[in-house]
Amino acid sequence: MGTTTLNTMLPEFARHIGAWVGSYTTTTDVAGSSDDIISTGLRRRFPDDDDLNDAFIRILGSNNDDLRGRIEDYVGSTGTISVEGENLSSESGSVTFEIYRYDPDQLVNALNDGRQHAFPALHRRIFDRTLTGVLDQHRFTRPTSIQAGSVRQIASEPRLAAKTWGNNIIGTLNCDFESSTISTDWTASSLTLAAEAETTSPDNFVVFAGTQSAKWTVATGATGTLLATVPSGTNYEGEEINVGIWVYSLTTATSTSYVKAAIQFDSGSAAVGTAHSGKGWERLKVSSSDQSIATSIKVGLQVVNATGADMVGYADEVIASAGSSEIPQMTGTPVFIWREEADEIVVPIGITGDQNMLVAGHGLLSSVSSGSDTVEIDGQQLTYLYNIAAQLFFQQDIDQIQDDAQITSLRTFRHFNNRMGDEHIGMMSLLPLRRDVIA
Repeated sequence: MGTTTLNTMLPEFARHIGAWVGSYTTTTDVAGSSDDIISTGLRRRFPDDDDLNDAFIRILGSNNDDLRGRIEDYVGSTGTISVEGENLSSESGSVTFEIYRYDPDQLVNALNDGRQHAFPALHRRIFDRTLTGVLDQHRFTRPTSIQAGSVRQIASEPRLAAKTWGNNIIGTLNCDFESSTISTDWTASSLTLAAEAETTSPDNFVVFAGTQSAKWTVATGATGTLLATVPSGTNYEGEEINVGIWVYSLTTATSTSYVKAAIQFDSGSAAVGTAHSGKGWERLKVSSSDQSIATSIKVGLQVVNATGADMVGYADEVIASAGSSEIPQMTGTPVFIWREEADEIVVPIGITGDQNMLVAGHGLLSSVSSGSDTVEIDGQQLTYLYNIAAQLFFQQDIDQIQDDAQITSLRTFRHFNNRMGDEHIGMMSLLPLRRDVIA
């Protein structure tokens, strides 16, 4: 499935509803002590003073990137726009900016509201592997990325054993944390490491496989890493390195606190993957490459803790591959007897304890706020989103204005409503539902 950035969507949506004025570049550097944007390219199209007053500007410069504001004054003879509000940050060199008839913030809100109204005709296909089989467990929390009532398929998948998988480039190390000394082959920085032994009756659940896992603790305010050095790491210059590590955590990720898989080349900054969601055992993954490896590749875990207390979690079964596009995933066996109950998935026959659980379903498209944010659609699917967002945008006018202006807004609303209903352009097909008798 393709993706589209807000930088692409916002001008397209504005053109779709007649809110687009144009894109221009500055001809004078933006001064940090001013609120002026100067572009002589504006003078030909807008020669008169005040031609752009009360329109809106969106700046794409490095220091003012994605700044949006109202134009409070325009001087046609010089092509000077004065942006309402505080002074701008200085910019050296030409800067691109966009002009809109309507407030870009309101357009972004309409797009974000539209993704919810469009569901499930527009959706994100979710293939979630964060749930694991546990003996005698028949109820599992539905992955939050999948909307209620939108689970479509379930499968059980055998686990790939870190120590015995032949292409694991750290397979000769303590990749399964089964060594009597848990720190063997692992370097902990700002992170306390200890062994966690498997127990039975009851099962402590924080040993993913084998007889022990690695328990890690990171103090509040610290950034901790747990890394193992890949043997003969310089052999893998220019190859894609893929890392998968099973991690148990109950800390929900934020912008300042998270648990992520990590790859470090030489002594550079670590490349990290998607953050742990805080729902128990999850397989964290990250991919990266380097064209010039001087000394080493290190793989493992990075934990950033900005919470008010220590973060504690567990790690197990680490796999790293080189050259392939990603770590192999075992083929699953479909589970046909299951049902949803509120926020739970009920599997009467259960999932065996040595299996992962694949849950496939539909989730909302991602929301966007900054220009680089992406939505998981492209092409004609965007047309469908734009039509729904246009309805929502003009509907707010219908509810607030009167008389002739209301009639105009109502006609515009009906236009986009008819386009959506008649054209059906961009509607997505749903995943097939695989389920037998609901037990």
